[in-house]
Amino acid sequence: MENYKLADELNQKIIDGLMEGYREYLDIRREKARVMKVSGAYAWVKGNHIDDSIANACESYGVESKLAKAGLTWQYLQFKHLDEKILFIVKNARYFDEEQVDKGKGANGKTRDAKMSYMNKLMEINLDIDFGSIKTEESNGSVQLELIEDLHLSESDDIAISAIESNFSRFYIVTYEIDENQLISKVSLLMPNPVNNKAYLIDDLIRYVNASHDLIIDEELKDALTNSVETNENLNAFKFDIGLNDDVDEKDKGS
Repeated sequence: MENYKLADELNQKIIDGLMEGYREYLDIRREKARVMKVSGAYAWVKGNHIDDSIANACESYGVESKLAKAGLTWQYLQFKHLDEKILFIVKNARYFDEEQVDKGKGANGKTRDAKMSYMNKLMEINLDIDFGSIKTEESNGSVQLELIEDLHLSESDDIAISAIESNFSRFYIVTYEIDENQLISKVSLLMPNPVNNKAYLIDDLIRYVNASHDLIIDEELKDALTNSVETNENLNAFKFDIGLNDDVDEKDKGS
């Protein structure tokens, strides 16, 4: 497992960017809650601020960022270090499922039915990884490659993702978890296995959070954060044309 950990310097820059991006997002949520009669939909810009800040923080380490699409509408950044042949993306743990990486979870916390074809293709970077040195337990003696659904990525997006596979040898997912106090309480470096569709913990990055990252969540801000569309379990993000994942049937997107 040690062989798959990232350099301390890179881990620190990821955390610096993550915390700064979340700070920027909180400042905007606080401001918009004060000046707008309705501002809950700003919950969906959190990922953009975090991705942007991580890109800026990691640039000095040699990490390049590239805008990519997860389906028809949702954009995210891929982070690449060409010399070390690594690629990683960042996801909110709320929508991530370590047991079914290519599906993720909806706002209600349940595993989604549709699969994310972009995630399937990125995971294939890890086909040559020796997961036997990472896994701590196995439910049975063998694993099977699941059939992969390939739905709503356009042909050009599909080609773009497929083209990167040969350039990298390791693919990671950095997940962050926000607790009931609206603070980032957990940051994990995970490596997904394309064979069994599971993600394995490589490193706990929360230890890189320090005093300089302290955030102030007052009651006014907490109220704004807990009354957003993102925290309403009865709402489907796709009905607002906000695509958090790519493979969404037309019936799920609403009319």
